[in-house]
Amino acid sequence: VNAPYLCAMLSEGTRRAQLLHDQAGQDQGSGGAAGGDTDTLGRVQDQLGAVQNVMRQNVDQMLTNIEHAQTLETSSAELSSNARAFQSAGRRVRKQMWWQNLKMKLYLGAAITAALLLILWWAGAFSGGGGGGGG
Repeated sequence: VNAPYLCAMLSEGTRRAQLLHDQAGQDQGSGGAAGGDTDTLGRVQDQLGAVQNVMRQNVDQMLTNIEHAQTLETSSAELSSNARAFQSAGRRVRKQMWWQNLKMKLYLGAAITAALLLILWWAGAFSGGGGGGGG
């Protein structure tokens, strides 16, 4: 619901109330007891004022609600945008960590292999000659 629509509703309600007021005024002019018509006119005017006040309050409340809804919509859009950015950053960091973890495992494997080869070399496993020995 937009503000021009609400203003049109208020104008329509005011117009209808004015028609009631005019009809009451015409009834007064057409005859009848003067005191009773004055009371009726006063009552209609009071009702018209009350209806106008209620309608104005309703329109004000609706405009306030629309403003709050627009604020919520803006906040929701910002949160959605931030969530997408966070998800994208999370994927990027996860890939970086996966590669870093893979590199660390490869370095560790290379270091263990090098240490084993060094130990075997030091123990003489690669000393060539080896022949059997016995007798």
